[in-house]
Order: sequence, then structure tokens, then C-alpha cells
Amino acid sequence: MEYTDPFLAQSGHLQVGDGHSLYFEDWGNRRATPIFHLHGGPGAGFNERAKLLYNPERHRVIFHDQRGSGRSLPFAETTHNTTQDLIADIERLREHLNIESMYVAGGSWGSSLTLLYALTHPKRVKRMVIWSIFLCTQFETDIINEGYAQPFFPEAWERFISLVPEESQQTGDDIMQFYANKINSSDNSVAERFADEWTLWEASLLSITYDKRSLEKEVVGDPNNLAIARLETHYLSQGCFVEEGYILDNLDKISSIPCSIIQGRFDFCTPPITAYELAKTYGPQASLQMVNAGHKRSDPEMQAALQATINTFFV
Repeated sequence: MEYTDPFLAQSGHLQVGDGHSLYFEDWGNRRATPIFHLHGGPGAGFNERAKLLYNPERHRVIFHDQRGSGRSLPFAETTHNTTQDLIADIERLREHLNIESMYVAGGSWGSSLTLLYALTHPKRVKRMVIWSIFLCTQFETDIINEGYAQPFFPEAWERFISLVPEESQQTGDDIMQFYANKINSSDNSVAERFADEWTLWEASLLSITYDKRSLEKEVVGDPNNLAIARLETHYLSQGCFVEEGYILDNLDKISSIPCSIIQGRFDFCTPPITAYELAKTYGPQASLQMVNAGHKRSDPEMQAALQATINTFFV
């Protein structure tokens, strides 16, 4: 018997142009102020576990898979897929659901998109909760590409880099470009193998707990890896389609919007310095909570902090 979510008010696909169709769900209490939940990646899509952050009796949450992600179509497509497209899609979905203004929540790439959407449409955003902060800077991209976390995860980095020829190991951009070429191969077996390896290296940096065997079992072979790897290399190679330092340089435009920032102290994917600089630059309307967690939303202290914050901040 197929499970039916009693809190799901509506779901479906919204045509947004350029051949893209977004899957979305309108979930929870229809009388509450809507919360737009923006997933990470780019390319990860949202999943049922994201709903654990919210109380469906108190919250109305709009989930959607961004272009090329999850159940949106076409899958893993990079054409007409830029940050500006994703911001425009949020507006299309807001208009489709007849929502005037909303709360916005997002982690990792979702934190970037939350801030960038607010910078583009500040009058639509009432409050923000963001975590595992990523601001689209070269430094943050180099964490992945240059292997800055290698001293802490030497075996994971060795596996990742062993597939890259020496001539393509000169810079992080060279490494990413090598992987991107393989991930976009017309040979599906090659594309899937390198998508697995790209995602496995990044996944190794996410949690405060690390178990090599269980992580490999969880990640390798997941069909979503293709979208994650294609879209991440697509976005990161283009600076996420925003100017270096753009978010921090423009925070004055949204500094009146209350913003709660939650960051894992032991995040090896998006290090705490970024969240610290964001909160310091944002000003008094931003609060920063550091927790003993990694990057993952599901790390115990991160999840507890997020649930508590969302329940008190989004009212």
C-alpha cells in the first residue's frame, strides 16, 4: 500500500521555461506563513528527511527540486541552469502559489541561494534561517578542489585524486575540469563512476562522524550522484554565476531582514570562518550559533539547533 502524506496539500510540476519543469510540494499548515525550503548541492534535490526540520501543524513549507535536480525535469541538465535561473524559478513558484511574502530557509548551497534570492527580492523575505554557510567564493570552492581537508581525510583524498592524471593535478580547477569532462561523458558507465567518486569525496567531509565503509555503501551507486556532480562542477567552475565577494559586499541591502545563522564548528566542507564573517558583516539583525557538528543537517546537534530555531524564529 502506497503511503499518503496527510500534510501534503498539493504537489506537481511547474513549467518554468527553457525546457525545465520543477517538481514542488506545498506541505503543512495552510494557515501559516509559508516557508520556502531551498535545498543544497547544487543538484541534491530535497528529500523526506528535510521535513523533519518542520512541524506540519505549525508550519507551511514549500519544497522544490531546483533545475536538473531530484524529480525536476530534465534530470541532471546544465543547459539554462544558472543561479539567476534558480532565483527566477523561486519567483515563478511564489507567484504560482499566490504567496506575497515568506520565510526562507536553506543550508549549504541553499544558504547561498537564500541570501541571493533575498538580495534580488528583499521585499518578499520576512526572515531567514540558514546553516552550513556557503558564500560562493573561490576560497570555499578550493576547499573541495584543492583538497584542503586532505590532512584530516587522507585516504578519501587519495582515492579521489588517484583517478586524475598527473598533468591534470596542477590546480584545483584542473582537477575539477578533469572530473567534469568525465562526469559529462557520453559513456554512461564512465559518467556514473566519476559522479560517484566526486560525490564520495565531498560526502567524506560532511559529517562529524566518519565511517568509510558505511559511507561508500550509502553514496556509491546513488542515481542522484549524476545530478549532484554535473551541477556542482557546472556551478563551481563558473563561480556560481556571481561576482567574487558579491554576497558580503551587498549585505547592506538586506541587513534589516532578521537572519539566524547556524554553523557546525567541525564542518570540513564549508568552514566556520565563512559563517563568522557573514554574521559580523550582516549586523545586529543576524545571530550566529556555532554547534558541535559537521556540515550535515542530520548531525545531532545541528538538527536539534535547526529544529529549535525554526520553531521559535518562524512564527
